[in-house]
Amino acid sequence: MKRQANPPRSMLFVSGEKPERFPKAMAAGADLVCIDLEDAVHPDRKQQARSEVIAWLQNRPAEGGPVALRINPLRTREGFHDLVALLASTVQVDWLLLPKSEHAADVQCVESWAASQIGAVCALVETPFGIAQLPHIAAAGGKLRALMLGGADLATELGAQFGWDGLLHARGLMVNTARAAGLQAWDVPHVNLQDAEELSLETRRVLALGFDCKTAIHPQQIERIHAAHAPTPAELEWARLLVEAVPDGESSGAFLYQGRMVDAPLVRKARRLVDNASRA
Repeated sequence: MKRQANPPRSMLFVSGEKPERFPKAMAAGADLVCIDLEDAVHPDRKQQARSEVIAWLQNRPAEGGPVALRINPLRTREGFHDLVALLASTVQVDWLLLPKSEHAADVQCVESWAASQIGAVCALVETPFGIAQLPHIAAAGGKLRALMLGGADLATELGAQFGWDGLLHARGLMVNTARAAGLQAWDVPHVNLQDAEELSLETRRVLALGFDCKTAIHPQQIERIHAAHAPTPAELEWARLLVEAVPDGESSGAFLYQGRMVDAPLVRKARRLVDNASRA
């Protein structure tokens, strides 16, 4: 299965109980904005946030960028109420994020109920059982387009460090599973807003693993995430020259370029670098 073209490089979370921040989030330059009804909303304000988010989504400006909605876990009371509110409205969202995903049935049920209101589904996997079930979740089919790592909850349940070493195994499993199923792979946000250099480094490292998207919790993180996606001048020059040198497109098979045999996977990598640069 082929991965969806032009996956988002960045997704910015904004709290569902802060509707005054929605316009600022939409203007931050992220490829995707996710309104969060789960972790970013106080338990006592879930109902109010849900009502305000549905109202905003029904009247959001048509010229705005794509929007995702993260509901509460589907197998909880609040998740049930989130889904009922969505179904009772005329709201359309580009993405629906399903937190605590552990079963393909979670994805399949949501799609069977709300297929006409959602463009795509991202399964947010953040428990040890969910990681173990990744191949089954990825096989849900339908509108499932991405897997996302929920690193904070996963690290807590594992008793692991919420950092590079503690999450490396889960990241590798997620990328491999996503690629095998033709899905996108999205990484957990970098939560230390005071360390911008570490955000850049972590973004480059997850991209090197194969992730498509680095998620964010503050507008100031978007510029660095996009910069990390952009190839260096030397990489871009190599990619452009290689793309220009392809005799008959990728179907031409292997050919000699600058004294080195080049085949279709390397050409696809070059095209991806050129595409990322044009988007940046």
